[in-house]
Amino acid sequence: MKCRILHLEDDPLDAELILRRLEADGMDCQIDRVDTEAAFLQALERGGVDLVLADFSLPGADGIEALRLARQLKPDVPFLIVSGVIGEEAAVDSLHNGATDYILKDRLSRLTPAVRRALDEAALRNDRKSLGDQLTRAQKLEIFGELTGGVAHDYNNILTIIMANSGLLLAELAEGTRLHKHASQIEYACAQAASLTRQLLVFSRDRKRAAAVLDLNGIVKNAESMLSRLLSENVELAVSTTDRPLLVTVDRSDIEQVLINLVLNARDAILKRGTIRIETGRVRKIKRDFVFFNVQDNGGGMTREVKSRLFEPFFTTKPEGRGTGLGLATCKRLIESMHGQIAVQSHARWGTRFRIYLPAADGVELSEQEVPASAAMLRGFEKILIAEDNHVLRDMIAVQLEELGYKVLQASNGIEGLDVFAEHKGDPPVLVIADIALPLLSGREMARLMQRASPELKILHTSGHTDQTIAAFGFTDPFVDVLRKPFTLAELTCRIREILPMAK
Repeated sequence: MKCRILHLEDDPLDAELILRRLEADGMDCQIDRVDTEAAFLQALERGGVDLVLADFSLPGADGIEALRLARQLKPDVPFLIVSGVIGEEAAVDSLHNGATDYILKDRLSRLTPAVRRALDEAALRNDRKSLGDQLTRAQKLEIFGELTGGVAHDYNNILTIIMANSGLLLAELAEGTRLHKHASQIEYACAQAASLTRQLLVFSRDRKRAAAVLDLNGIVKNAESMLSRLLSENVELAVSTTDRPLLVTVDRSDIEQVLINLVLNARDAILKRGTIRIETGRVRKIKRDFVFFNVQDNGGGMTREVKSRLFEPFFTTKPEGRGTGLGLATCKRLIESMHGQIAVQSHARWGTRFRIYLPAADGVELSEQEVPASAAMLRGFEKILIAEDNHVLRDMIAVQLEELGYKVLQASNGIEGLDVFAEHKGDPPVLVIADIALPLLSGREMARLMQRASPELKILHTSGHTDQTIAAFGFTDPFVDVLRKPFTLAELTCRIREILPMAK
């Protein structure tokens, strides 16, 4: 790579001699000579300088002042004094003031080794600084993940309460009424808050995935109504899927998360009226079959600069308060975790299209479909013990389960749970719903002690904690063993009926 040198020198013959010496020693360099302090300052401000050579004493400039300017404006650029009149005392003084080295003009044999050494040391310093910056960013992200995980439990408890209550309201209110609309807005806002929590946990790498073989078409169709609620009246959503199933091995919530983020970006790109199109398909690339889905808008497109930074964490073109800059970074990370690819096309005349490629899951059976969160709450008759330290959430779940026919016992911590279980030894509960991180005694340990006394007892653990915290309690497959908060009451009753199937 060519070395760019700024040379402060009033004698063109000396400057030519120095250039010839560097070239003779194999240096590939471009030298820009200036002979005044003003020109030197302008060149520094323009930038693009790898190294400075400066005479010590010139009619129109002062070597020490030039050194001061260079250290102030470009502190990382090596500064070498090349002079025929500098004395030992002045040379030492210049080194104390930040000069990298000094070379006498009658000893130019030292010039090229000094230049190479200065450039090597500068490159090493830059590498160290780059590594230090990367370490700082990594530490910030680690702290970010710790903070995110720390608030997830309490935050997800709150979201569960809001989601459950809004679901109850929607079930009681006639569709199309003003109150039903308000309850829908509460549900939507809560879903957005839960979505943001998932984004933060994904970005902090503290969330594992529960992959299953699913039909991409089914995921897109089921998400259509949710996605429509994200749009204003001036934006139309058009969904088109293939007739045949498109099987992929994915986490359903990951695909939904990508769809939400891409649709939100498409919505914000449409300033007046427009359409967002979602299409699915199948294609063969490099001797391998992929399924794909597009999210395309007819907004204003992206500039080249915006497109180059599209997946950069915390980068956003949206006004303050309108975007976190995590959406597309999260999408990229999720897609890569599914061994997929993301392609972007954008033009000012026709808008932007994101295409997500995912490896086709051919030759495998479709996994059992999840029960939608909007399913009806299922009734029962069994006795259930709820161990939950959040009293609002515990009371709400207890009341609703009792209305559905269940007999409910309550406990606020692990010790109280054991006491309640012992008090009903003659007619014990058949299922315990327990948060894994109860006070005094964890829900996990409480459940073990209960099952030691009553091996036939069924356990359903809940948690709003992160995967790392759940794993610390000994769960090898948290997505099978734990009902993750926030959840709706419909999801809870579906899980209960999976654990306690009705006798035929």
